[in-house]
Amino acid sequence: MNRLKEIEDVLSRHDKFIIGSHRSPEADAIGSQLGLSRILRQRGKKTILYNRDGVPKNLSFLKGSDQVLEADELGEEVKDVEIGIVVDCSDLERLGDRGKKFFKTLTLINIDHHKDNTKFGDINYVRPVAATTEIIAELIEYMGLQIDEHIATALYSGIIADTSSFQNKNVNPDVLSRASNLLENGADARSVIVNLYEKEPFSKLRLLGEVLAEASFQDEIVWAEITPEVIERAGATQEDTEGIVGKLRSTKGARVACLFKKLPENKIKVSFRSKNGIDVSEVASKFGGGGHMVAAGCMVEGKLDDVKEKVLNDLRERIRDDQRIPGRN
Repeated sequence: MNRLKEIEDVLSRHDKFIIGSHRSPEADAIGSQLGLSRILRQRGKKTILYNRDGVPKNLSFLKGSDQVLEADELGEEVKDVEIGIVVDCSDLERLGDRGKKFFKTLTLINIDHHKDNTKFGDINYVRPVAATTEIIAELIEYMGLQIDEHIATALYSGIIADTSSFQNKNVNPDVLSRASNLLENGADARSVIVNLYEKEPFSKLRLLGEVLAEASFQDEIVWAEITPEVIERAGATQEDTEGIVGKLRSTKGARVACLFKKLPENKIKVSFRSKNGIDVSEVASKFGGGGHMVAAGCMVEGKLDDVKEKVLNDLRERIRDDQRIPGRN
C-alpha cells in the first residue's frame, strides 16, 4: 500500500489542518512542522501549528516559528479543523494532555521515524530514517512540489539535530543525499549551525560547569544530575539543560551518558546518549519512555536517588551482557 499516495489524497481533499509535535521539541519536531505547514499553505491550505511547550529559543530563527501555538493558546480557530497531522512523535501521550485529547477527536496522519512508534494514526507513515524531516522532504518530492529556502532550512535543521551534525550512527548515503538536495534548494547551513550550537546563553555555560563538576564516571557509564537548586545557582532555566547529556557522552571510555533532571511533583526526567552498540531506547522503554538507539529518554516518578539507582543498575547489566558477546570490545 502506498502511504505517500494516501497522505497526498487526504491533503488534497481537505483544506484545514492542525500539525502537532512532541512536547519539549527540538529541531526535527519543529522543522517537520514548519516545512509541512509552509508547503500546504503554498497550496492554499490553512494550517495551525501546535506544540505544548512552544518553540525553543534556538529555533526562533526558522520562518514561521512564531506561529506555533502552545497548550493554553488553542482557541476558536481549531473548531473547524478537518485533519490532524502529528510529526516526529512516537505516541499521542507525548503531545501532552490537552493535545492528546484534541487530536484524538480528529482523523490523524502520523508521520514519524521512531522505531517504537505506536501507530496511533488512521494513516501511519513511519520509517526508521535519521530524521522525520527526511520523510517530510520525501513527501514534498512525491507530491511534485517545490521546496523553497525557508522549507529547506527547516528540514535541514532537523537532519543536523538528529544526526548530531552527521556524527551519529544513523548517517548513511541517503541522509547525506537528502541534506545535499536541501542545500541545493537554499537551506542556510551556516545559520542552522550558529543557532543550534553557537548561541548558548552564558547561563547555560554556568550550568554546564556546575553539572560537569559533580558528574560521575564508572563502569563505562558517565552520569550527572540537575536539580532546581543547581539551575537557580547558575541563573539558568530548564531550557538551558538541553544538550548537556551530549557533552557527557564525549567522555573517553564512556559507552552511555545519562542525565537525571529533578522536576516538580516527584518526577525525574532521564536523558540517555550512547555509543559503541548500547541501545538506550530499550532502557528508556523499560521505564516508560522511548527514542532511538543512541538517544532516548523517559520520565520516572520517584525520588532522585532511587531512580538513579534503578536506571544505573539496568545500564550496568546491559553493558555486562554486551561484553559477553563474542567479538565485542
